[in-house]
Amino acid sequence: MRRLIMLTFALGAVMALPVTSGIAGNGNGQAKNLAAKQCKAEKKADKAAFKATYGPKHAMRTCIKGEKPEIKDELRNASQECRDERSADPDLFQETYGGNALGGENSHGGGKNAFGKCVSTKVRAEIQEEVAEFKNAAQECRDERSADADAFKETYGTNAPGGENAQGAKKNAFGKCVKTKVHAAEDGE
Repeated sequence: MRRLIMLTFALGAVMALPVTSGIAGNGNGQAKNLAAKQCKAEKKADKAAFKATYGPKHAMRTCIKGEKPEIKDELRNASQECRDERSADPDLFQETYGGNALGGENSHGGGKNAFGKCVSTKVRAEIQEEVAEFKNAAQECRDERSADADAFKETYGTNAPGGENAQGAKKNAFGKCVKTKVHAAEDGE
């Protein structure tokens, strides 16, 4: 009987472990989901630039892997901004972000997720801005390439391992251009 009780408690503890670890997550899943959304939006904005920037194979995976750390930082920064905003004026914060219940503000649970709404609003705005930067960078690179293709390849292309005359030499110029202009736009903020 004693063994049965011990076994039951041990089994209960093992079953509860995934639930508690899921609750106390570190935000990796949220960052990955947001990175995937951003990458999907970039791909939709300009498919050719997306493939040129992130590679012809596994472009989405490469994009998500590259954007995830940046999204984590954005989540962290947005959380801090929302904390500061909430502590500065709690009533205005609640009024701005608090209306989430179906039955209105006075219904059960009304305004309980103001902090989450604040963070998601700020992160969404940041992602939209980055997608716009990507789209603008791709257009700038297209314009630059059409103005002088040889100078464009010299400026942004890197040689293939087989040398300048090898197959594929300077083929990555467009992707390098987009990446360079996006990073320049991010650094200018």
